[in-house]
Amino acid sequence: MPWASWLRARVSRREAPFLPDLDWALVNPASVFASPHDVVRHPRLTIDCKREILQRRAWDEYLLDLANTEGMPESEPSRLEEVKAALRLVNAERSPDPAAPAAFIVLYHWDEALAA
Repeated sequence: MPWASWLRARVSRREAPFLPDLDWALVNPASVFASPHDVVRHPRLTIDCKREILQRRAWDEYLLDLANTEGMPESEPSRLEEVKAALRLVNAERSPDPAAPAAFIVLYHWDEALAA
């Protein structure tokens, strides 16, 4: 993501000590965040950034799971289900409550606007 370099250039580490290395988190999410839920609980990441990091982590875990299934030497157990659960949490943050009342919509009539 091109904005990650810009953000790091604008904000120094001492001003934002809890901002992770976003460039590296997008390349290798497991090296920056110990668990998928650390991404979800991070207070300074946007929902879109969390989703992107988790989707990349899900792809990595899927490939690891696929390699284990095909009989390649096993390194770590796949955490794909944990990543999927974290993605569901992030998506729930963004989705509005279906029981919430709809926003008030002002009807705008073009005929009245043109006559004025």
